[in-house]
Amino acid sequence: MAELRQPIVSLLGHVDHGKTTLLDRIAGSARAEREAGGITQHIGAVEVPRAAIERLSLGIVSTENFAVPGLLFVDTPGHRSFETLRRRGGALADLAVLVVDSREGVMPQTRESIQILRHEKTPFAVAMTKIDLIAGWRKPTGPLSILSQITKSGDEYGKQLDARVYALAEELDGLSFSADRYDRVSDFTRNVGIVPVSARSGVGVAELLALLVGLGQRFLKSELAIATEGGEATILERSDQRGVGPVSSVIVYRGRLRVADEVVVTGRTGPFATRVRGIYRPPPPGRGKGGKHPALVSAEAVEAAAGVYLSAPGIEDAMPGGLLKVVPRSADLERVQVELAKASNPVTETAESGVALVADTLGGLEALAFECREAKIPVHVAHVGPVHGALLLLMSTVRDPRHRAVLAFNVPVLPEALASGASAAVKVFPGEVMYHILEEYQTWYAEQTSSLAQQRRVDTVHPAKLQVLPGFVFRTSKPAVVGVKVLGGTLRPGVRLMKIDGTEVGLLKSLQEDGVSVAQAAESKELAASIDGAVVGRSLNEGDLLYVSIPESAARSFKREELSPGEQRVFDEVLRIRRRTEPFWGQ
Repeated sequence: MAELRQPIVSLLGHVDHGKTTLLDRIAGSARAEREAGGITQHIGAVEVPRAAIERLSLGIVSTENFAVPGLLFVDTPGHRSFETLRRRGGALADLAVLVVDSREGVMPQTRESIQILRHEKTPFAVAMTKIDLIAGWRKPTGPLSILSQITKSGDEYGKQLDARVYALAEELDGLSFSADRYDRVSDFTRNVGIVPVSARSGVGVAELLALLVGLGQRFLKSELAIATEGGEATILERSDQRGVGPVSSVIVYRGRLRVADEVVVTGRTGPFATRVRGIYRPPPPGRGKGGKHPALVSAEAVEAAAGVYLSAPGIEDAMPGGLLKVVPRSADLERVQVELAKASNPVTETAESGVALVADTLGGLEALAFECREAKIPVHVAHVGPVHGALLLLMSTVRDPRHRAVLAFNVPVLPEALASGASAAVKVFPGEVMYHILEEYQTWYAEQTSSLAQQRRVDTVHPAKLQVLPGFVFRTSKPAVVGVKVLGGTLRPGVRLMKIDGTEVGLLKSLQEDGVSVAQAAESKELAASIDGAVVGRSLNEGDLLYVSIPESAARSFKREELSPGEQRVFDEVLRIRRRTEPFWGQ
């Protein structure tokens, strides 16, 4: 079997379902294993070598066929790596663990995580956590095998645990993933393995690690093949380190990175070239001389997969979530810059009328852009950073008011933006869960659509039929004021009226009911109408039937708009009147 690098693993799941506790359990073994060359804490990652997995297994799982040298867990609680950290061609992580609380099952962020996993086609296992809170659990002793723990805790505990596994499998099936407890799965190409885990005691952790190793070896042989050239990394964040100065913490996911390498880095204003000045690993645990914190450990080179601090001129301008790529030869510099520029633009198509996307990292922006494409939400502009006043001013000019919105993932809204005059015209949807941001925007969009439709109905000429009541002429002209009865539709001022032969009578200026002006009158209402241009006894007589004179453009729009039964009946009468002289009127 070809030599493989260690897979990068990310933990996903709903808040408080145990991601941090599970990662802490794995990382906690670092303190016990580190002196024996075991688990090491990287920058933003936890490395679990094969030897450490063997020791953690305690004979529970066989490691004879392990080909990968270990696993590198990216520290999702601090960096939201899967959602926001990318590499060229997809997510930073090769594998994922979907963490689900055994008591709560699938929750909103779980669904969001599954959507990301489906999009990325990422192999994953499910860690069903907090099984030590199920009634009947007994404190484990000896090897921490989940199967032996089930036997120890008794039949009733086993039944309750199985019920939780089946319930979770049913929820995952509803999301198009077939799943079962890991030891009952014979084909991991068709089924997702669920590993019951107690992070507090460590039960199930060995099986979870072994399952991840198996998934890596089964599905990722080509992706994990070691490459010693063409180093590539993802930028986590910028910081200052004592004695070193500005650095970026990065995850090297491909090839090798050396001191003095020329690299291209995704910057806040675009890709830029620089040269690696220093590579630093975390210091060993404990205190240095005199009780001081030990210094970073300098390295001449680092190979994938690993997390390190990187020092280079201009590195403080690196964009979190951006990329870093080694330039193999000086002649390749322009090509590499073009590559990173393309990879740094998550929105390939922008719309004249669309929403704004803002995120804290480039990867977050890409993930948000993908969700918008899936939901068919057009995007006008996208950038990394906070919501500022200039963005709101730009969005206030978007043509469709339903797109005057900013979807802000994991970023603050600056005070100057809130104080700007454009803030009243633009709706900002901030949040740390994409699923919620999109859901809130779509709800608001539907509300705005309904409101605009209602306003259009008020503003648009709609069909109505009325009759001039005999004996109720209050003024004969300038304007004529007569009593009318609405026979169909809804009558509103501001429309022109015509007779049954199509002859126009005048403009309906106002309506009054019991001496009070009204904005509209429904069918069967009787009230006084002021008609400018009409003269009673000449162009208008008592008992006349009148119709709202509908412009032909409005008549065509009714094909796309639902009329009430009364309006439709009146409109059909208007069509017959108009088509006596114009056979194709309104088509």
